[in-house]
Amino acid sequence: MRMFNTFTRRVEELKLGKTVKIYVCGITAYDYSHIGHARTAVFFDTLRRFLEFKGHEVIYVQNFTDVDDKIVRRAVEEGKTQKEIAERFIAEYFKDMEALNVRRADYHPKVTDHIPDIISAIQKLIEKGYAYEVDGNVYFHVPAFKRYGELSGMSLEELNMHRIEPDPRKKDVKDFALWKSAKEEDVKAKAVFESPWGLGRPGWHIECSVMSAKYLGVPFDIHGGGRDLVFPHHENERAQSYALFGVEPVRYWIHNDFVTIRGEKMSKSLGNIVPIRTAVEKYGGEVLRLFLLTAHYRSPLDYSERALETAKKSYDSLKNSLILLDMEIAYLKTFGEKRSPANVSVDEFFDGFVRALEDDMNTPKALAVLHEFSRFVNKNVYSMSLNELEHCFDTFRKLCWILGIFEKYERIPVLSEDDAELIKEREVARKERNFEKADAIRNKFRERGIQLIDTPEGTRWRTV
Repeated sequence: MRMFNTFTRRVEELKLGKTVKIYVCGITAYDYSHIGHARTAVFFDTLRRFLEFKGHEVIYVQNFTDVDDKIVRRAVEEGKTQKEIAERFIAEYFKDMEALNVRRADYHPKVTDHIPDIISAIQKLIEKGYAYEVDGNVYFHVPAFKRYGELSGMSLEELNMHRIEPDPRKKDVKDFALWKSAKEEDVKAKAVFESPWGLGRPGWHIECSVMSAKYLGVPFDIHGGGRDLVFPHHENERAQSYALFGVEPVRYWIHNDFVTIRGEKMSKSLGNIVPIRTAVEKYGGEVLRLFLLTAHYRSPLDYSERALETAKKSYDSLKNSLILLDMEIAYLKTFGEKRSPANVSVDEFFDGFVRALEDDMNTPKALAVLHEFSRFVNKNVYSMSLNELEHCFDTFRKLCWILGIFEKYERIPVLSEDDAELIKEREVARKERNFEKADAIRNKFRERGIQLIDTPEGTRWRTV
């Protein structure tokens, strides 16, 4: 399997063992999550599924930043504590992820549960000469780490320009906070912790270095997140982790691109965000998930009503093919009809789908193969034998599972002998133009949640 490694700036073969360890940066829990967050969550969930499909055991970690400037600010505005704000929006995040069929990580560590670990790591960085304390703040001294900038590829001039926290107490403009001394609003929000440097709270970057190492060890296989995290967050995280452990902490850095609206990045600062739940309420979680996979993960994805409508049609088309297969399986099993093999094969679709994902997780190409599979189903469903239909159904559904759709699909029931006789009676009634009797039988089934469907090949049914 090949993927683009941000660190080496090339697509390369992933050398993975039986167990694959993945860490993906989670949300800062101060507001409802938006479509940009959803893209990261859906993409890495799909990668996780594909690795499991290929036989790997995946240990998946996604953190929550539950103490941060934005969380503190909201807590003060609402007269609540940092913990109350964070817990509220973590719970809301899980609701959104459930709607998108994003499975929970094996571990969801929170910053506030790892304060002693973070303090210990900061102390080690000070002892090793990579960090220094001033007025209750602790900074990582960037010039002490000679390989700083290798992940983002920024020059020294660019790095000097990109610092967003000027502070005259820093030894160098690029130095960043590991520990922040308590401010008045931190105390109000109960977002302060005891440390050797006085009351305060962790800086943003140190949390991921500590929690990824604790749950996955160093080095681990894949570190993921949105492209906006490459600098400064992941650049700083790599520097801290390398300084702490003396080795390259991550084998493969993988980043997805932005969701845009009319070409602009979706972000709260621009005021153009679309909450996940807004799109879910209108289109459904699985349609939104499918939309998020329609562009290659390293390309921008432009959000629009038209794009969602297109995704809805794509989703309905795939679901209709799944239902067609299932209806025919239920029909043959109910009536015991024997059908000679049509000698068709779906291997080309299976292999093409897998090849697409093995080639840098090309989900648009995988979806194109799935739609080819769908057209094949629609053309051949009435000629396949029962064994062929079941193999086709299982294969189609397996590929859909990798993409995270149709997880809650309920199989169409095989009917009893009495029900089969009723269907035969109705077909006779329709031929005799006794529509009153035919409609009465149809309504009996509908009352039990079964919809009868008239096709050129006879009566089929599905659940409603």
